[in-house]
Amino acid sequence: MRELGLSRTQVGIIIAVFVGVAACVAGKGGGDSDSGALGGRDDSGDVEATTGSESGGENCDIGILATIPEADSVNFFYQSSLEVELSAADPSATLTLTDAGGAEVAGSLTVEDDTRLLFTPSTGLVPNSEYSMSVGFCDGAGGGSLRFATSELGTPVSCDLTGKAYRLDLQNAQFVQPGGGFGGLLFDALSGDMLMGVESVGDGGVQMLAAFSESIGGQQDYCAPSTELPEAVFDNPSFRVGPVNTGIEVAGSLLTISSLNISGAFAPDCSYFGGGRFEGELDIRQNAPLFGDLAGTEDPDELCSFLGALGVVCEACSSDAAPYCAPLLIDQIVATNTGDPLACVSREYCHPECAANDCADPWNGDCSP
Repeated sequence: MRELGLSRTQVGIIIAVFVGVAACVAGKGGGDSDSGALGGRDDSGDVEATTGSESGGENCDIGILATIPEADSVNFFYQSSLEVELSAADPSATLTLTDAGGAEVAGSLTVEDDTRLLFTPSTGLVPNSEYSMSVGFCDGAGGGSLRFATSELGTPVSCDLTGKAYRLDLQNAQFVQPGGGFGGLLFDALSGDMLMGVESVGDGGVQMLAAFSESIGGQQDYCAPSTELPEAVFDNPSFRVGPVNTGIEVAGSLLTISSLNISGAFAPDCSYFGGGRFEGELDIRQNAPLFGDLAGTEDPDELCSFLGALGVVCEACSSDAAPYCAPLLIDQIVATNTGDPLACVSREYCHPECAANDCADPWNGDCSP
């Protein structure tokens, strides 16, 4: 895939700035956290919330800090989980979801990091429908509720996807992992957009192609090779492709992404897809040449320590269980139809549409059927 457009010096500056910010935040000790990262906050009126002490409970100071979705939102993705961040841990906390008719929606409730309630519906929610989420804590003495609606996504497509191409808005997606903002800084510096195109649609499958644009909002870079993705599972309108090993050039080095899965759902009129999600791994050993230039070492243990200050947490790799992989998760990706199908490019600087082609026969780089 295509270069991100960062020089080694620029990457170093970005990381240096981030380290300074991280150190400043760490120095605050018990300062306020960014509770707005999850969505609506109780201090903005987004959640109809009460604490236990306000509703008659004894010694209950728990409140609702943030929610996904936000109150009164109308574009919740039908396959997403619901989240509530409490101000303190509470084993008695509950979260229930009901539809517009008052019927409870089946699902599973888990607790992450002691204070985050995560509710995953057993099946996808109904598109273009209203729901109500209720939260209880302090053994029912406190709680709150909010209303929201799902978007049109989830409605089967009513058009031909063949030849459609989509521009992914990674800059405005939610970069969940690695944490600390490191990954977001890299993707904010993209010099071009990632593009995905549909080559064909079969029985339960979609063949897709990936490429990059020349610039943000620009046309496909015909001088850079495209990537033929494995056939995606297609359950109209949702798709899932992967796992695939791929890479993006950063500062002249390859950022390798292992076991990448890409998913989302096409809009009914094929004008965009939403609910996009990237899930994969960054193997520090494979990426040692890139990170080593910044850390001054290519030893994976030392690299994990260096990157830990930037919010990158090394965990066991899925390939061999060695503790040198950082999970990659990018969520809430929206991609709009570019209006032009993607071209299959097999060779660098070798395609009829590449102005800087340097091969004797530019058609050698055209791998289209």
